[in-house]
Amino acid sequence: MEKSTVITTIQQALENLFTQYAEMKNIGKKIIFTQCDIVPYEVFAAHGFVVSKLPRWVMTALQLPDSSLYHQAVKYCSLADLLIVPQYCTIIPHEVSGQLPIRSIPRYEGFAEDAVVNLHTILCSLLQDLGVTQEYPDDSSLQQAVGVYEEIRKIMRVLTTMYAGAFTIGQLQLLCDAAFSLMPQQSLQLLGQLYHALESSTHGDNESGKKALVYNDFGNWDSVDAFKEYGIVIAEDDSCNGRRQFDISCHTSSQNIYYELLYAYSFKSWCPGMRTVQERSELIYKALPNYDITLVVFIRSFLKSRNEHLQSLYEQCLLQGTDAVILQPDTIMPQFKSYITALKERQHFDITVDL
Repeated sequence: MEKSTVITTIQQALENLFTQYAEMKNIGKKIIFTQCDIVPYEVFAAHGFVVSKLPRWVMTALQLPDSSLYHQAVKYCSLADLLIVPQYCTIIPHEVSGQLPIRSIPRYEGFAEDAVVNLHTILCSLLQDLGVTQEYPDDSSLQQAVGVYEEIRKIMRVLTTMYAGAFTIGQLQLLCDAAFSLMPQQSLQLLGQLYHALESSTHGDNESGKKALVYNDFGNWDSVDAFKEYGIVIAEDDSCNGRRQFDISCHTSSQNIYYELLYAYSFKSWCPGMRTVQERSELIYKALPNYDITLVVFIRSFLKSRNEHLQSLYEQCLLQGTDAVILQPDTIMPQFKSYITALKERQHFDITVDL
C-alpha cells in the first residue's frame, strides 16, 4: 500500500470516530476521553475501558463557539463517561464543562519514586469514579495493553525521526493525532502499514539544514512547513499532542509491569500545564545540543500555561547558546523571514587574548 493511500485511510478513520465510539457506547462500553496524554492509557485499557485522546478537530472546534463544528465537538465529547483534562490548561469551555463528567488532573511534580506514588494516587481516584474497586490492574491484561501501546510509540518514533522528511508538518500532525485518538489496534495496524510503505520506497530522512524545535500548541502546524524554504528542518517539537507523546518506553517483560509503567511515565516531559518550567527545561531544552538542534522557534499560544513558560525557556536557550525566536501566531512567516535574514547576516568575531 502506498504512503498517500495509508494517509488518506488514517484521515477517514479519524473522521469516522464519532460513529465508531457511538456504536461502542450503545453496546455498553465505557468511554474515556483525554485532552492529551496526561495519564497512562494502558491502565484504563487493562481495566476494560475504551480510552482515546480527543482528536485535533474537536479541540479546535471547542475554541470556536460560533463555528459550525462547535456543536459537533460538544456532541462528540458527550459520548464520554469521563473526560480527563489538565487542571491548569483545560480547553473545555465553562458552558460545556457543566454538562460533561470531567476530572481535572493537577501538575505532576518530580521524578521516579515520589512521582510514581502521586501518579498511582491519581489513577486510583479516577478509577474509583468509574466504579473500579480493584487497586491494581490484572498483570496479564496490563501486559497486553502495554505491548500494543509500546508498539505504537516505537513506530511513531521511527516515522517522526528517520522518515520525518517524507511528510509535511501537517501530515506529521495527522499521524500524532491518530496514534492515540484511534482505537489502539486500529492505530497500530495503520501506522504499521505506513511504516512498511516507507521502508520499501525510501532510505530514510535525508533532509539537511539547520535543525530546529518548534514550541507550539495544537494549531499553526501547517504554517511551519514553509520554514524548509529557509534551510530549516523541524527535527523536534514541544507541542500539544505532538512528538513528545512517544518519548517513553516500557518493556512487557518487566516483573512489576505496573510500577515500571508509572516509573517510565514519571519522566515524561508532559505539557506546560502538567510540569514546572524547571522540570521541562531539564527534560527537553538542556538536552537540545546533544541532538544538534540549534534553533528553537517559540510561537505564542492562546493557552496561558504555554505563554507562562515561554520567556523562561527562551532565556534558557540563549544562555546555553541555542538560537531562539518568539513569533506571534498571526504573523509567523513574516516574522520568521525577518529573523532568518538577520541570523544569516549576523557576523561572528574571533577574539584572541595573549596571556
